[in-house]
Amino acid sequence: MQKKIKLLLFSLLLILTVAGCAPKQPVATDKEEAVAVPVQVETVKKGVLDAQAGIAGKFEPKETAAIAPKVNGKIKTIHVKLGQKVNKGDVLFTLDPEDLQNAVKQSEAAYKVAQANLKQAEVSSNQGLDQAKSGLVQSDSGITQAQQAYDDAKLNLERTKSLYDAGAVASVELEQKETAFKNAEIALNNAKTSYENAQKSVHYAEQKTAIQVAGSSVEQAKVNLENARYQLANATVKAPISGIISSVSGASGQMAGPSQGVVTIVNISPIVVKGNLSESDVTSIKVGAVVKVEVPAVDKTIDAKVTALSPVMDQQLKAYPFEVEIPNGSEQWKSDMVVNVVFQGIDGQLMESLILSRAAIFEEEGKNYVYKIENDKATKVEVQTGEETSEQIVILDGINENDVVVVKGQSLLKDGAKVTIQKQ
Repeated sequence: MQKKIKLLLFSLLLILTVAGCAPKQPVATDKEEAVAVPVQVETVKKGVLDAQAGIAGKFEPKETAAIAPKVNGKIKTIHVKLGQKVNKGDVLFTLDPEDLQNAVKQSEAAYKVAQANLKQAEVSSNQGLDQAKSGLVQSDSGITQAQQAYDDAKLNLERTKSLYDAGAVASVELEQKETAFKNAEIALNNAKTSYENAQKSVHYAEQKTAIQVAGSSVEQAKVNLENARYQLANATVKAPISGIISSVSGASGQMAGPSQGVVTIVNISPIVVKGNLSESDVTSIKVGAVVKVEVPAVDKTIDAKVTALSPVMDQQLKAYPFEVEIPNGSEQWKSDMVVNVVFQGIDGQLMESLILSRAAIFEEEGKNYVYKIENDKATKVEVQTGEETSEQIVILDGINENDVVVVKGQSLLKDGAKVTIQKQ
């Protein structure tokens, strides 16, 4: 037993000796010292985009009309071709009128039948009313006669009862008088019922229900006829506006209907440039503002003015729509030509905005962000952007003039990271 205790104490001493000789590990701190990320920065300034870049857009027609027939039918003839000028009211195309003409004839016949039925109903109704009134007179006369017979039978019965009580007549005669009275009473009730029925007949005849029904049929037939004539008239399709034929999608023999456009007309005189202004820009622009419309395809610039400006923000675009109309009597400018609108304000001076290098912008989940530097720390800020070039972009919201933002090194940053600014 003592040997076991000595052995146990020796083992414990050996373990403590080995532990004491082991090298000491460094003590971990709760927070590692942050390492500053080297970045390059740029200060947000007001100005105009390089090369006086404006708002990109394109020419659009002043008016566009996609014309479809108002009725279904087969195209018989198309009277216009691509690029042809037309005036309001010119015939564009026609539908085969045969089926529509037949529909008009059928509707005309149905209308005539309905009118004839109405006349017959009027005649029959008048005859019925006369007959009902005659029946009422007869019923009234019948009541008078039945009432007289009833009164006579009642009087005879009362007299016979008195004679019978006095023993002057036999019981057989009394029974005969009672039977006669009952028959007279039944006849009077029947006469009253006949009179009531005659009154109802007169009332019904006076309502002229048959005439009303026939009249409704005439009105419906008239509506059907007018609709058939309307459809026939719309077999000839005319131009609703003046302009140029920009497309012809139908052909003779094809079916057409209200949901399928056959011809498209555009009015490009004047031609229009449409665009959108940011919330920060719209305050310095109003109708009449001077603009230069650059047309890169032909290397030309057009002097123009803003002709329309919405006072209400487009909630989807978060911008204010505007229009610039440009005279185009010679039709030199075509729809969908790319243009650039440079705003020069009311006084002709170029419009300034917050400008930043595109390199500062990075995207996450469909939103644009920058890292703004404050007190040597990077703060992630969402920004709203506007017009842009290959190197610069307009900032609409999120940061202000003279803010310092990162233009190089964003991939190494996270919100709140410590930074050290390097010279570019």
